[in-house]
Amino acid sequence: MTEVALGLRTSGFSVWLQRSDGTTILPTDPNRRFIQRGGAPTGVAPAAAGPNNASVIGFRWRTRPAWEIWNGIQFYGRSRAMHEIDVAIVPQSVGADLRLSGGSPIGRPRVAIECKDVGTDGSLDEMRALVARLYDVTLLHAHHRHLPFPSVQAIHPGSAPSSKDRAVVTYWQENRRTKNILARRTGFVAGTIPLASYHHIESHANITVGSPAVTDLVDSVVEWARRNAR
Repeated sequence: MTEVALGLRTSGFSVWLQRSDGTTILPTDPNRRFIQRGGAPTGVAPAAAGPNNASVIGFRWRTRPAWEIWNGIQFYGRSRAMHEIDVAIVPQSVGADLRLSGGSPIGRPRVAIECKDVGTDGSLDEMRALVARLYDVTLLHAHHRHLPFPSVQAIHPGSAPSSKDRAVVTYWQENRRTKNILARRTGFVAGTIPLASYHHIESHANITVGSPAVTDLVDSVVEWARRNAR
């Protein structure tokens, strides 16, 4: 989460730390504590609950709309099942709307990173589980006739009604306009890469502190931001 933020700042984006009530942590504030989410995943805390829940990181390009980087937030799928996304990037408008009363978003983040800190190589079933999770949180145009919210949005609530935030027609389109990553401390077994490639999931292996693999992952997210958040 912080490595991605540092990569964005190095690339010219404005980056800031933000309390759980939506206020910015300023360099001159007497309390500049950043609270890392721990324990079980949750939804977004309401602003009325105060600033002492999990913090987020905000970023934007110049005067373009702002974005938020989340850690350990649960997203609703179409099935109403909850799915934790380890690191997610969403429009700031989504976070602002959720902080009005608290809760979990419905739909798919624009960037989703699944993190696996395990000693064995990633299995085909592990990759299938991520494919299934992304399938359930995807909101296509045709789904909205069966769901109780407006048809224009790819994530609810709060997503802007611009063309890039509209629900698309196929999974193929949604897979390619979002950034989907499975990052592991170790590698992947044979057979996972074709499945990941078909569903447009990037496989990043051997992620350890300070490794070239971390730089590659951060560069990939920053490149997505250059194309989509500017």
